[in-house]
Formats: sequence, C-alpha cells, structure tokens
Amino acid sequence: MTDNLTLAVFGAGGKTGTLLLEQAMQRGHHVRGLEHHLPDPAKRIEGVDYIQCDVLEDDLADAIRGCDAVISTLGVSFTPSTAIDPPPLYTEGTRRIVEAMSRVGIDRIAVISAAFVDEQPAVPSWFRLTVVPALANILEHMRAMERMLEAEQRLRWTAARPGWLIDLPYSGEAQVQALTLSTDCFRCR
Repeated sequence: MTDNLTLAVFGAGGKTGTLLLEQAMQRGHHVRGLEHHLPDPAKRIEGVDYIQCDVLEDDLADAIRGCDAVISTLGVSFTPSTAIDPPPLYTEGTRRIVEAMSRVGIDRIAVISAAFVDEQPAVPSWFRLTVVPALANILEHMRAMERMLEAEQRLRWTAARPGWLIDLPYSGEAQVQALTLSTDCFRCR
C-alpha cells in the first residue's frame, strides 16, 4: 500500500486496533476508527476520525465511503462465555462489512484471524492439547470468515494469522511465515 491512503479500521478501540491506528497515523495515512463503544476522548489517537457503529446492526456504507481499504481488528475476548458461544463478529460482522464495501466500491480488506485455524505442529503439545481446544468455537468462526472472504471473487483480502496475542512489550522482530508458525513461536507480543 502507498502513503496517504484513507483507511477504515473496525475494532479501533481495542488493544490491537489502537496499535494499528498509531502505526497508520505515523505512516501518514488518513484513518477512520470505527468502534461499537468509542474510547474515552483522553485515550483516542490524535488525528483519527472516530465513528461509533455496530457491525451487527448498523448500515456501514456511509462510515466507509471514500476509504481506500478496510482493516478489521474485530475480535472477542477469551472468556468462558465467548469460548462456548462467540458473538458472530468474525462471521456476520465481516459479511456485513464486505457487503458495505461492495456497495461503495472498496475491494481491499485485511482481517485478524489466528494461526490456529490450521493445525500448527510447531506449538508445544501442552498448548495444542489445552488452549487450542478451548478456542475451538472461536477458531471455527475465524475459519468461516476466511472461507467467506475466499469465496468473494472481486475482493482482495489478507488474513493476518498471529499466534496467541499477549499484552507484553515487544521482544524482538516479528517472524513472518506463510501458513505455519516457527517452532515455539506461538505467542505474539
């Protein structure tokens, strides 16, 4: 992507969304931060145009009209209730975003998924046997989201598949590979 794009970022009030807003602004992009519950004004990123919207209820076309691309950092927190019955942000929410994109002529989207939508042999067995099964329903929503995106013929899309996102300081350069995680690189700071 080139400089000075206008980006619509869904999930802009979350930890991942906030980091993405900061980086996009540092790179000179124009950013619309879309969020169900807007962050407190003191926690907003300077220069971002914040728009309150609900991806499961609202018409999203006006909020993204004029953007060059959409980035979705939508996600669900890992709690017992979301593990059992995740809200349909990845499935229904992404479908509604893509429909709005089609109506306003945007063909580029990047989404957050997870490395664990596919089996990852490099992760430790304790993680594969405990955490991955606990995430089964959330991961199935992510798989469905990726299948839906793949079925969209005119859509250019990317699914970033990080390992387990943890809120700790950076510990070095990110390791990026296609489809599989490096050995013991299953957490992402």
